Amino acid sequence: MTEESLLVPETGQDPVTPEANSGGRKVFIKTHGCQMNEYDSSRMLDLLKDSEDAVLVDSPEQADILLLNTCSIREKAQEKVFHQLGRWRSLKADNPNLRIAVGGCVASQEGAAIGKRAPYVDVVFGPQTLHKLPEMLQESRAGETVVDISFPEIEKFDRLPEPQVDSCQAFLTIMEGCSKY
Repeated sequence: MTEESLLVPETGQDPVTPEANSGGRKVFIKTHGCQMNEYDSSRMLDLLKDSEDAVLVDSPEQADILLLNTCSIREKAQEKVFHQLGRWRSLKADNPNLRIAVGGCVASQEGAAIGKRAPYVDVVFGPQTLHKLPEMLQESRAGETVVDISFPEIEKFDRLPEPQVDSCQAFLTIMEGCSKY
């Protein structure tokens, strides 16, 4: 897989595949880390399909929304996040309507510091608030960075759409985030 692969380059897996454009917002997802992050990325796409009629695209240059799903276990995780965001900075400069969102465990760890170091990031959210992604993206269109790394009650599971079944295997959530930071 290339450096700009859609999902976990460490495993070479790509369970979320691009679709033909249906006229909705175009989403590019870059996922680092474990298989649960792959699952969370697919849930983010499901949410955006429901709320924004979103379709997955092959490259960041094609996207209206860039999602970076992060992992804090991998070596130099924070540096990888900021390097990736640096590569996306020029895309935001060329298209101010582009939304950039950072989720996952590094987002939970760093919180508002991500927006301070990379002020072109629109949304920062943790694994426990990914169900609020559509609302946070909408709120960010007002011009402020939206940060929600809270640990709310289990309201998320009531608000997530049913997962799309594309194969004979599925992930079952038994915990969220990780205990490695």
